[in-house]
Amino acid sequence: MKIAIIMAGPYRGNPTNLVNHLRIIGNHDTYVSCLEHYKEDWYKSNWPTKKIFTTPFVNFNETNWAKYRNDEPGQSGFWQFWNLKNVINNIEEDYDWYVKSRCDLDFQSGELSEYFFSTLEPNTLYTSLHRLTAGIPDMSLVNDQFFIGDSNVMEIISKFPTKYYNKERNEFPVSNERSLTIWLAENGIAIKKVQNILYNKNHNGITRPSGETGFQLETI
Repeated sequence: MKIAIIMAGPYRGNPTNLVNHLRIIGNHDTYVSCLEHYKEDWYKSNWPTKKIFTTPFVNFNETNWAKYRNDEPGQSGFWQFWNLKNVINNIEEDYDWYVKSRCDLDFQSGELSEYFFSTLEPNTLYTSLHRLTAGIPDMSLVNDQFFIGDSNVMEIISKFPTKYYNKERNEFPVSNERSLTIWLAENGIAIKKVQNILYNKNHNGITRPSGETGFQLETI
């Protein structure tokens, strides 16, 4: 069973997060994509990465995404998925499963064993039931903090930032997770929940979700 871990954006981890990530998620081939000026932070972090890709610059204000989601949560979501698109599109090796994770997640419990991966189904996104959120989460939506899927699922997710807003969208309330859930359904991807993965947020002492503390927008 060949597993890849994918991460995207600036480095926001710490040694404790790294230890717990390796212990619970595993020491699999790890790929990252970020803007050029963030790469040095990743190199200095000692996070075991196989390759760090450079995310190409794009003028956010000229994207279709900006026409619908030009608030801070919308901008944060765009760069999250723009970075993710680049890492997905640049991995040259083939893997059975891809684990999308974050370096600011401090994993507390759970296990991604060989048996666990053997039970997964194709064309299905496995999303963590546990999530960091402000208020009561809508459990019908994808958790975009941590999820698992095969190559087809990841290919569809890679098209999300450039294709989703190519037509008029009127869903309410608007959120990145709601939009991603709609996009996956439109492309025939099933969504199932993973219940045993528990984590906290730990970004240099910031432990509350962005909806409470404010969104940490990337420096472009």
